[in-house]
Amino acid sequence: MSPSRLPVLSPLAVGLATALLLSACTPREEAAAPAADPLPEASAPAIRAHVEFLADDLLEGRLSGTRGYDIAAGYVASELAQIGLRPGAAEGSWMQPVALVESLSLLPASRLVLRPASGPAVTMAPGKDFLPVASLDKAKVLTEAPVVFAGFGVSAPDHGHDDLAGIDVKGKVVLVFGGAPSKFPPEVRAHYSAGLTKTQALVDRGAVGILQIQTRDDQQRTPWERLVQQSWRSRMAWADEQGVPNGAWPQLAIRASISPDSAAALFAGAPKTLDDTYAAAEAGTPQAFELPLTVEQERHSMIRQRQSANVVGVLEGTDPALKNEYVVISAHLDHVGKGAPIGGDAVYNGAFDNASGIAVMLEAARLLASGPVKPRRSVIFLAVTAEESGLQGADYFVQHPTVPREAIVANINIDMPVALAPLADITAFGAENSTLGAVVERAAAAEGVAVTPDSKPEEVIFVRSDQYAFVRAGIPALYIDEGMRSTDPTQDQAARVEAFRKERYHQPGDDLSQAIDWPSLAMLARLNARVINEVANDDSRPSWHPGNFFGETFAKPAEATPAPTP
Repeated sequence: MSPSRLPVLSPLAVGLATALLLSACTPREEAAAPAADPLPEASAPAIRAHVEFLADDLLEGRLSGTRGYDIAAGYVASELAQIGLRPGAAEGSWMQPVALVESLSLLPASRLVLRPASGPAVTMAPGKDFLPVASLDKAKVLTEAPVVFAGFGVSAPDHGHDDLAGIDVKGKVVLVFGGAPSKFPPEVRAHYSAGLTKTQALVDRGAVGILQIQTRDDQQRTPWERLVQQSWRSRMAWADEQGVPNGAWPQLAIRASISPDSAAALFAGAPKTLDDTYAAAEAGTPQAFELPLTVEQERHSMIRQRQSANVVGVLEGTDPALKNEYVVISAHLDHVGKGAPIGGDAVYNGAFDNASGIAVMLEAARLLASGPVKPRRSVIFLAVTAEESGLQGADYFVQHPTVPREAIVANINIDMPVALAPLADITAFGAENSTLGAVVERAAAAEGVAVTPDSKPEEVIFVRSDQYAFVRAGIPALYIDEGMRSTDPTQDQAARVEAFRKERYHQPGDDLSQAIDWPSLAMLARLNARVINEVANDDSRPSWHPGNFFGETFAKPAEATPAPTP
């Protein structure tokens, strides 16, 4: 065990240890043996072997519903079996089937025309001025409707902001900024920034279309050119037994993102200019007004069915009563597949995103299964499909759980731990929401690392990974990720992560050529295992903090929770 991994002892523990040592001098007393660490050492070589397999070109980027993903799923199931877990899906299977509807926008055939109340029509160029959203249920959609602008499209009167107050969006296309007001507390901002939240609110009010533009901050974080570069990616949603895709929103006939250079055309003759709306958005001022134009859009999409699967393994609990409750540790297995070549490389391997997360999860499973004391609650190890398409696999699992949903006490998620230097800290997204935060603090102390708050709350990461599917079901959850500090002052972890996000994230460069710090990933495996072990052994379930926004918004009494789908 390296010095950075030595257990951190509290003053009370030090005092007890001293007392035991002194008592050894008394002939009538026997010295007590030191408490054994409940976990073995993590294996950096094992984690490396997992990543090297999952991020190999052979798997072709692990796109959900492809041969490469299926190979990855078989690999994970095989590893869980060797560790000693049992299959956790129906009929003794490792695989929970997930039917997917995939849709690819046919960009050259798409059309979007602005028809102002006065003046000539403006025809926008696909891929330059706008990017259409692929339809999940219709190969061709052609609609024209009037347009209203509604700021962020956020209705949150309890938090002093309502863009939709006093404006009728029924039968209209709503132009909105992405994101939510920066004045909101982080958890509130995250929730209202989520596409699901915003879209459902507008559909409920009768909108027939949504056009989205970027704030100036969003343009800095994600330049339009990057969105265009990624427009080859398809859209996916899980489908029910009748083949109906989840979240298709057929009411929304018009859907597109508008480029910053072209957005001003939408405000010609409007009460405010685009720059005025930028300023109001940055000030957090609600805004809404009608635009003197209609929009006509023709969308063409290529739709097909795919089959994929979540991989589900269970480590049986040892307590006769608590073994019927479950802690779920999740990581997404998919990446974005093959795409537009960059530097001659068309395989988007996803070494960090999320082969590293799956590897950490597999090693955490090994540690818990081989430790001297097994967890009292059962632990589900869940490798999910279609995270890159909007948390589809995790949402499917939550909507169709393989155990009673009310028996799931917590979710710990692992997504894209970018370890590019020896880590001195970690970040636990969502730790402030529930009692899970204190568990993470104790686990991090035991591993000799600090817990650092989210350094970029404006990116609302908490709603952008699989734990959010559990949160929306009222289940306390968090997401443990790398920190931004290194134990080696000559290695700038923060700068390296920033470079990764700009140059390699969702690119072919997220491959095995990177300088991955394997011992740090091993530390994350032990840390996650410690968190799971404590939650699984505690007499009490994790709980939302009193008055927490997510707990108040989503938590439901157990008796009101739907039973699992057979």
